[in-house]
Amino acid sequence: MKKHILFGAMLAVLPGIASATPLSQMQADAAAIQQMGATWSQIQSASQNYAALAPFAAQEWAGQGPTVVAPLGGVEQCHNTHWDTVTGGLVAGGMNIVGDAEAESYAMQTLTVDFQAQLGNYMVQQDQAGNSAVVNRLAALNGPLMQSMHTLSGLLDLAGNQVAAALGPSTALHPLPITDWLPGIGNVPDLAQTQYVAGPNDGAPIGWATVPLSAMARLVDVCPTGTGSIPMLPVAAPVLQATQQAVADAPELGPSLQPLESGSSYTIPGGLAGGTLPVLGGYYQTRMSLVSALASDMRPLAGYMAPIDQPLSLYQQQVQQIMSEVN
Repeated sequence: MKKHILFGAMLAVLPGIASATPLSQMQADAAAIQQMGATWSQIQSASQNYAALAPFAAQEWAGQGPTVVAPLGGVEQCHNTHWDTVTGGLVAGGMNIVGDAEAESYAMQTLTVDFQAQLGNYMVQQDQAGNSAVVNRLAALNGPLMQSMHTLSGLLDLAGNQVAAALGPSTALHPLPITDWLPGIGNVPDLAQTQYVAGPNDGAPIGWATVPLSAMARLVDVCPTGTGSIPMLPVAAPVLQATQQAVADAPELGPSLQPLESGSSYTIPGGLAGGTLPVLGGYYQTRMSLVSALASDMRPLAGYMAPIDQPLSLYQQQVQQIMSEVN
């Protein structure tokens, strides 16, 4: 789902599309840009920390679940409650990181270009009103802002395309072992706060790793149970708000960002209800491989985002200088 935004074409289109006044449009863009700087750091940090997801690729967390020796003989294959309450959510959360980073990359490009265009319109208004002193002060600030915008836009275009391709079939990283998945905007898990609380060992088995000699063994349930919680970092709302502002600035961006607005989704093939354990073996292995791939690829994903940090910080400072002037 690699997307390219043509910077020159956007410059040509944006100045004529805003229905609001240049000042109100600048205010909306500046607020969104400021907000995206904060969420960009959160998303990057979450991606950096996702190397800690690696232990969740184990059989008990992502695979078929634990095995236990039954009191009356045989080895039970237990249901994986870790996947139900924790690991599956961490997978979706990892895909949310991809969707958030991709959406912000493209939305931020649009917002920075529109801010520049609306600043030009505002300066024309002020010149026509005879406010030459204001125009001169803004012109002095506009040169550095334009240079920062070009630098940042090129980096954002590169980062957006890198993020979009990072987990796709042509990635240079570890390809995901599934083909039916879509990243989207969503909250991201706080791995440091993820918890799993073990319950009593009274769960029923889903099969037998070693079949017992006595049928009586099937009457005793000894599989572990438990529940988990995944605290989430609330980045979805500000990311969505910023992308909506970007689409308001440039409606032609809507078809590219709209798929991301529905959140992340994925399907692991082979998980059919009622399937036998041997048949489902590939399904469980795919789950483990999926978690392992995400754990391996999230840190490089953070590396794609890192070059944006300083140019974005500089651009934000320059925007605030200009807004202080016009306000």
